[in-house]
Amino acid sequence: MNSKQRVPQLAQSRLGGFTPAAVIVVAITLLCMAAFVGLMLRPHTDSGIRIWMLNHTPDQVLIISPFDGKVEKKFQVADGLRGLAFSRDGKKAYFYNVVDVSNRLTVKDTRTYLTEEVIEVDGVPQGIGVFPDNRKLAVILGSKTDFMAGGFDVIDLEQQSKADPQKKKRLYRERNLSLTHKIAVSDDGDKIYCVDAKSDKIHVFSFSQQQKIGEIDLHGAPEELLYPYVGNYYYVSVLQHRAIYQINKFTDSIEAVYIYSFFDPQTRWAGGKLRYMAVDSTGRYLAATNFEEKTVAIWDLKARDQHDTPWQDVPYYPEIFESSYRFERTYYLPAQRFALLGGYNPNLTYVPGGRQIEIDPLDQYLVIVDDNGALYVYDWQEGLRTNWRNAGAGERPDGIPIPNPQQIVIDIADRTTEIRDLAISQAAVRPDSEGQ
Repeated sequence: MNSKQRVPQLAQSRLGGFTPAAVIVVAITLLCMAAFVGLMLRPHTDSGIRIWMLNHTPDQVLIISPFDGKVEKKFQVADGLRGLAFSRDGKKAYFYNVVDVSNRLTVKDTRTYLTEEVIEVDGVPQGIGVFPDNRKLAVILGSKTDFMAGGFDVIDLEQQSKADPQKKKRLYRERNLSLTHKIAVSDDGDKIYCVDAKSDKIHVFSFSQQQKIGEIDLHGAPEELLYPYVGNYYYVSVLQHRAIYQINKFTDSIEAVYIYSFFDPQTRWAGGKLRYMAVDSTGRYLAATNFEEKTVAIWDLKARDQHDTPWQDVPYYPEIFESSYRFERTYYLPAQRFALLGGYNPNLTYVPGGRQIEIDPLDQYLVIVDDNGALYVYDWQEGLRTNWRNAGAGERPDGIPIPNPQQIVIDIADRTTEIRDLAISQAAVRPDSEGQ
């Protein structure tokens, strides 16, 4: 039998068995693989994610697209802009400002940027905690004379006060703190966490019980408080310890310590200090800026055991570093580090230090503001995959990579600039019309 005769018979014999099904499975598998490869290789598209920056000089809000680095909009909200927070559903932005004599919060639509409401409060607003139901806010309030923030109010966004219809209904007031400067609300909407600049403790209050229910002793003044809306942990940085503490959301107990490097007895400033933090949308990665070292550190929380050190083995020099403290918890070094590029302005000779840091809700971008007000946008997934050694990346003498940012936004950089806050809104389809 020649080859031309064998082929039809072979095909016919296979049609009588399982081969067609196998062929279909293989074909579908190949199509899925091709689609996956195409998805991974396709260039980023504009998802509608936007960076919101508060510029103190002048008091402006800047809306920036991380996709192309363009400043899409600038608008004023009020004098003395201090910070902003998004509602849990990402639809509203709440702004607070510290020198406006009318003591107001401004609410804007994150899609249109239109002002929806101006809320008068009983003091100078200095921080906002958003409740999960998006119906309440916990607002740090300072004195109108000395700006000292001795506590907070919880206000109902949907009801007006009967005593003063111009204001929102107050649901809870706390005034037993000294200088409150950070606040967060738990995922269940009951616990309210406060950082007091004059205390070494995180103060924990209950909204349902209307009283303080606990405190977390950090043995050092807390600087920044990060309460992610994902995962089982929140994080607090303590500059004195050059550390970030991971705290369980359910037990409020410290479970781990993240450090940039070990203490060096030869120099008081070795290793720098960790201050600003960000967590990705899955809660797997923790990132933080180290201003003194001009670097960014990243911890992989799922693979952190590769970089762990028992607390007994952590170098400890209390006689040299009087403010240091060693918790009896496991310490973790970063899985990755990288340095900022710098050199974006030929008139500047300094090496920029990272300050505020954010990861967008879709885990596409890592965004950093440096100490001169320039904005760095990095491809977050590429950075993790390449260990921040992308095409054209440089390297410092100590071996730390200097990756190329996807964008550097420099038209906001100025020696008089002070970036007060940085946040990234959720993806949205935005109208073309201008909104104020």
